[in-house]
Amino acid sequence: MSRFNIQDIEKYGTSGSSSFFSLKDNLDTARVRFMYNGIEDVVGHAVHEVKIEDKTRYVSCLRKYDEPKSKCPLCEANNLQKARIFILLYNIDEEEPQVWDRGPKFVPQISSICARYSSADVPLVAHTFEIERNGAKGSQTTTYGIFDMGADDTTLEDLPEAVDPIGTIVLQKTAEEMAVYLDTGAFPNEGGEPRRRGSGGRQSADEAPTRRTPSRVDRVF
Repeated sequence: MSRFNIQDIEKYGTSGSSSFFSLKDNLDTARVRFMYNGIEDVVGHAVHEVKIEDKTRYVSCLRKYDEPKSKCPLCEANNLQKARIFILLYNIDEEEPQVWDRGPKFVPQISSICARYSSADVPLVAHTFEIERNGAKGSQTTTYGIFDMGADDTTLEDLPEAVDPIGTIVLQKTAEEMAVYLDTGAFPNEGGEPRRRGSGGRQSADEAPTRRTPSRVDRVF
């Protein structure tokens, strides 16, 4: 249930190994192709953030925004649902498919790019773009410039297979596995240090209820 049409992104929560796309410091650049024909190929994902040992991981949410929280144990435990867009890229400089983790603020940008640079005759993937980081390492106000460098006859079939975020970047767990995590602090077969019931997992009936909530911005042109 993780995937959704990006036009519905405002109806989901907001935030902030596969190969992640990253520009680490101010004015770093990379040449990429977006691995889409057009906006219809871009989807969002409803996820939760969880801690497994010392790492934060995404887990696919089990419900749509208009379904009851009871359908997803992590929602029911007040782990907020977040909306993410895992942009599929081919990094020309590094010669590999990568994933760019973006939030809801990226929707107008990718929509604008698709409107300008994709058509029935020239799909988006035919264009090479340069992405430039504007912001020092660690800055919370980093922006990105995305500049068209021209098009050729490249198609998706000419590129390696894109990374599927589900099962790699985003763990896909059943309701039963989520319940185990809430009780123990670890998913079956995912590592993590189990903890005793009542020491931070799901609370027993005689414990006082508490609410726990787990703990990027760009421009296009």
